[in-house]
Amino acid sequence: MIKWVPPKPHFVRLNTDGAYKDNHKAGCGGVIRGSQGEWIGGFAKCVGTCSVFVAELWGVLEGLRYVR
Repeated sequence: MIKWVPPKPHFVRLNTDGAYKDNHKAGCGGVIRGSQGEWIGGFAKCVGTCSVFVAELWGVLEGLRYVR
């Protein structure tokens, strides 16, 4: 069964995703949750023209920046 697993106490969990349409317009987003499942923050960003791989990488980069 696939489900969200909370992190250890005093840690956060970052979930990100990137996507693009056929015209190569891409975006990314993510959520950050604490060890009790509480919402800490989130983000969404338009990354312009790129591949789905680059959109996924933008999601990871922006998520790590935000968590930091």
